[in-house]
Amino acid sequence: MNRIIRVFLISIVALGSLKAYAHSMEDVEASLNEKERYAQFVDQPAPPFDLTGTEGNTLSLADLNGKTVVLNFLYTRCTEACPLHMNLIRQLQTGVEEEGLSEEVVFITIATDREDVAGTRKNMRDYGENFDLNPDNWHFLYRTRAESPELTSELAKAYGLQFREAGDGVQVHGVVTHVIDPQGQMRARFHGLKFNPEHLVTYLKAVAIGPSAAADDGFWSRLHTRIEGLMKSE
Repeated sequence: MNRIIRVFLISIVALGSLKAYAHSMEDVEASLNEKERYAQFVDQPAPPFDLTGTEGNTLSLADLNGKTVVLNFLYTRCTEACPLHMNLIRQLQTGVEEEGLSEEVVFITIATDREDVAGTRKNMRDYGENFDLNPDNWHFLYRTRAESPELTSELAKAYGLQFREAGDGVQVHGVVTHVIDPQGQMRARFHGLKFNPEHLVTYLKAVAIGPSAAADDGFWSRLHTRIEGLMKSE
């Protein structure tokens, strides 16, 4: 390969590398804001919790220090929005697995039911089985019998969500998927059921690994790969 052309191509590769690795979290969030209308980015301490899993094991937010957490609240007796929300959670878990982030990202679902603990835990186990959620990095948490029936709905309120009793075993509530960073800071809320799961997985990559992991696979990335291939073939 001509020396001048080679130098030029090396410069292009270097420039492409700078393009890919010069991202900050602000860059990632600005990019996602352009294409994801349901994302809200924040930076505030996540309200702490210390709750019990379906098998009686306890888990707190402090226990998850160093992990990126995807957190959602669920009324297990809901037959409308909540199953759809859990389907989204399953898609996110699949995306995280495909990106090789299962060790870095943990999914937490918290039940807001005020009804009996045994029935709620059964519903929780059924959700896990019905949606084939991987228990290695997904935990369904709730209160114990000794704790107030309002405990988890009050926790949801601390996260900005209302779960209001409407009678006949119905709770009226919003739907939000929260992202908490490894330092315990809440970084994002993805609202509703219409956000693109791929966008949230991209954000999880940035939070868990670093902003450069979320670099778009666009022109510079393709050009970078092509030129590297040409240089290696010499």
